[in-house]
Amino acid sequence: MKVRLIGATVLMLLLAGAEVLHAQPLISFESESVDFGDVRQGEVLEHDFLFRNDGTGTLVIEKLTAS
Repeated sequence: MKVRLIGATVLMLLLAGAEVLHAQPLISFESESVDFGDVRQGEVLEHDFLFRNDGTGTLVIEKLTAS
């Protein structure tokens, strides 16, 4: 009986560990681009890109660049 209990416990721990190994972040944006139309030279424009983590892992943003 103890052997079965230990075996079941080990199996549950392995399955729980596998779930942690497969946890991945998944970033989703409300919109991925914006069209500002005609812009005068020197005009300052701003836009907030809203996003969320739809994955199961922690989403870490290390660097952002504008294009």
